[in-house]
Amino acid sequence: MKTKRNEAQLLAYRLLYDKSGNLITERSKVDIEKLKKYMTLEEHETLKVIIREASQKMDEIHNHIEACLNARVMNSK
Repeated sequence: MKTKRNEAQLLAYRLLYDKSGNLITERSKVDIEKLKKYMTLEEHETLKVIIREASQKMDEIHNHIEACLNARVMNSK
């Protein structure tokens, strides 16, 4: 039986560490066009901008973490 949801996950970022010592980042975002029929034009346009801007910031965070890890690896050699 399906449950009607009142919210949708629009954007997610996960930072994972596994038993092998690997650091993994995952980012996911919704295809906002698929949700267009559930919102007003103004809501849709606003969310498009928010998702675009947040995605850019998440890319910056990912790149920063990667750069820090690469610097750490190079300094330990």
